[in-house]
Amino acid sequence: MDDVKINTSKTVSLSLGADPDSSLVNATVYHEFGDSGVIQASTACTRTATGEYSITLGESTVNSSNYVLAQAGVHKVVFSYDISSVAFTKEYYLNVYTPYIASATFFANNTDLQSLYGAKFDDLEKKARRIIDTYCGQSFDFYGSKSFIIDGTDNRHIRVPYPLDALTTVIADSGDSDAETIHDSSDTNLNNLEKYNSMGNFGSSYSIRFKNKVSDTKKNYIARSYGNKFSSKSDYKVTGDFGWRYVPSNIENASELLILDLMNDDNEYRRHRIHHVEMDTTRYRFDSDFYGSTGNVDADVLLMDYTLYVMDYVG
Repeated sequence: MDDVKINTSKTVSLSLGADPDSSLVNATVYHEFGDSGVIQASTACTRTATGEYSITLGESTVNSSNYVLAQAGVHKVVFSYDISSVAFTKEYYLNVYTPYIASATFFANNTDLQSLYGAKFDDLEKKARRIIDTYCGQSFDFYGSKSFIIDGTDNRHIRVPYPLDALTTVIADSGDSDAETIHDSSDTNLNNLEKYNSMGNFGSSYSIRFKNKVSDTKKNYIARSYGNKFSSKSDYKVTGDFGWRYVPSNIENASELLILDLMNDDNEYRRHRIHHVEMDTTRYRFDSDFYGSTGNVDADVLLMDYTLYVMDYVG
């Protein structure tokens, strides 16, 4: 699976042994979040040679700077074609990601490294990115106009799987005969919910809840909500913009520190949490918190406010 930077162009190719019927191949692009997953409708591909076809996923409108690959996550390109009147499909996958620091920014701060590491920067940046994602328990990507189905818990709030940038609609039991909209940001009579930050999380919202004072005139939904609570007997389709519209400065700074570590072999011991070495018999002692760090204390401090923790009880 190829990695592609967000808001850039990517050409995807299909090779066949011969031309299909009518030399026609179409491609449809889907996002991994299937409920709202069609990114680009079926589009005819370009024939470049006998049995060779391609499609370029570039700007949705020429010179608009609005790209087909404008959201992070796994994208699936489905090629469809007929051979002797029999339908066939072939899939191609792309991982669209947000760089945490641009090469221009990094090398502006570290000009002496550009000649040696310029060609390797993208690979090093992706490694640093994965370290940060694993340490923080989240990625700093953007997913616009997406939907998730979440079970109710008989509480006034429900937690969403990604940071919530904008809440659009919430539908109880979506797809069922008794489905109802309990929130619509465009309807003043149905503006019943709000996003909020859970305790210990910074910079973005991870939960939604009923507003403190929802007047009776705005309760245009049936009693299924059980007194402004998300019923455990229902599921809820939450639609909105998820993720991060920008990379926080702390994440960018931590990424720079980790890339410098990856470029510097002198940091090998520290990166592997080795805090004591006896060279006579070659004994290594590792930090007991081996998996609790990025390998760089300064980066750890920068990432603290963006690290998600799972609460548990010890009996």
